[in-house]
Amino acid sequence: MNKNISSFFVVNKNNITVAFESNLSDFIKEFRNIEPSARNYQYYYRQFQKSSSFQWNEYYFQQLV
Repeated sequence: MNKNISSFFVVNKNNITVAFESNLSDFIKEFRNIEPSARNYQYYYRQFQKSSSFQWNEYYFQQLV
């Protein structure tokens, strides 16, 4: 694995990965292209501070590494 990557963010829906990125800001931008009603960056930042995984609507978010 690339040593420059400290985290990897993934979102799944119905057991299918719909977005992934190594940078949270880019991850949220990519996810908002898929789900325009997605919450803002601060919401996801706070959720990932609390836990490495959580659910929002029918999406399941994970922070790996």
